[in-house]
Amino acid sequence: MNSGKMLTLCPLFAKCDGVLLVEPDGSKSYHPNAECTAGCLSELIINAGCDRLLCGFIGSVEKDALRRAGIDVRLGSCACSVDELLNTFSTLPEA
Repeated sequence: MNSGKMLTLCPLFAKCDGVLLVEPDGSKSYHPNAECTAGCLSELIINAGCDRLLCGFIGSVEKDALRRAGIDVRLGSCACSVDELLNTFSTLPEA
């Protein structure tokens, strides 16, 4: 979620206001979920060419669609910083 000065992991995929895209070189860009729907967010993620996704919760329909697109979907705690979650992505549980 883009909560002003700080980006935080959204607890509900369908209500997420956007995606923070982190490139391998560490650069970051924020892409808003214009319609604030799960379908729009899924399309945004797939169209951005993401190969990994970190979220707080994701429904099975969206999770399955993203996995079919080749995206590794993991779950993280909303109590942790985004940077901490990014650094531990490979140890996080699969959605």
